[in-house]
Amino acid sequence: MKKSYFLCLLPVVALLLHSACTSSHKILKPPVDSNSQKFLDIIRYIITPQEERIFRAMPPEDRGEFIIDFWARRDSDPSTPENEFRSVYYTRLAVADKAFGAGIPGWMTDKGRIYILLGPPMDVIKKTMGEKSKEFSRDQRQLSANLLEEGTFTEKPTDIWIYNQYPDYFAGPLRLTFVDYDGTGNYRLTTDVEVKPFSMMSPHQSDPDMVKYQWIGEIEGSESFSAFLPFLDYSKSLGEIQKSKDGTYAVECAFDIPYRAIRYQKKGDGWDYHLELSIEVKFVGEKSSYRENKVISKHISSKNLKKNFSEKYTIRQSFFVPLNIGKNEIYFSVRDNISQKRLRKLDIVDIKK
Repeated sequence: MKKSYFLCLLPVVALLLHSACTSSHKILKPPVDSNSQKFLDIIRYIITPQEERIFRAMPPEDRGEFIIDFWARRDSDPSTPENEFRSVYYTRLAVADKAFGAGIPGWMTDKGRIYILLGPPMDVIKKTMGEKSKEFSRDQRQLSANLLEEGTFTEKPTDIWIYNQYPDYFAGPLRLTFVDYDGTGNYRLTTDVEVKPFSMMSPHQSDPDMVKYQWIGEIEGSESFSAFLPFLDYSKSLGEIQKSKDGTYAVECAFDIPYRAIRYQKKGDGWDYHLELSIEVKFVGEKSSYRENKVISKHISSKNLKKNFSEKYTIRQSFFVPLNIGKNEIYFSVRDNISQKRLRKLDIVDIKK
């Protein structure tokens, strides 16, 4: 009796083992073309880690829209045709590139980075070994020619830049020391301090660690609101690739969308959100594709929404999609119908026979 029962289970066990079996496969990230890499290089000092993750995860054809939004969110006065933030950034980059080049582009040196982020220092002290320090006063808005003066050659020339513009953050004047260790003119920053682009900080780019989120005021003062996240964002994941008995493949694709990353609209005693999720699989080398959509529209009370924010809850949705032998481009897409923003991300699954 026990033996026959065991034999009856064998086909079931074999089926389960087969369904979990996978062929050799690779998960590839979207390629970063030369134009995308150039953009990342140029804005390396002001892009946030979250923004860079989003940019790299996007399909290459969507990155142009990201770049437009990137600068628009930093525009200190959107009512004017000129983006003042972008203009200041590129002006500083050009000055730094010309002023501090030393075997590498000037904007890539430590002095160049600080100049781009904080602007010209208020004062500069130049120290040369065996000589009296030279101190120059600086205009905050213009790089004085004195800043570029070379002192008498010594083994380790030292420059000290002094900033008085940010007393609240740095608890007084900020003194940054640069040392030319190898005599090439490439001064290295020796001061251990985290420097952010405060002088170019747009009101739309408030640091969530420095600004208290006023929940009640935010709700009562507007018809729609969002948290401090710079962009609509979400996490995506792929489950284990499954191979069925007939030789076909499939995978579970999951979205995790933070409640803090989407916008809401006031309705009655609570808030509405409206999302459109889609998953599309393009079989590279074939004309066919697979697509599935889901609309999520819900009403949530202020109390529950506050809890979802504080607990960092997410909206999770999964799709089970087919795959083919070869390369499969899987496009994740979330559209927030209240903010009218859409974000697509791409994974490439390469299945070998």
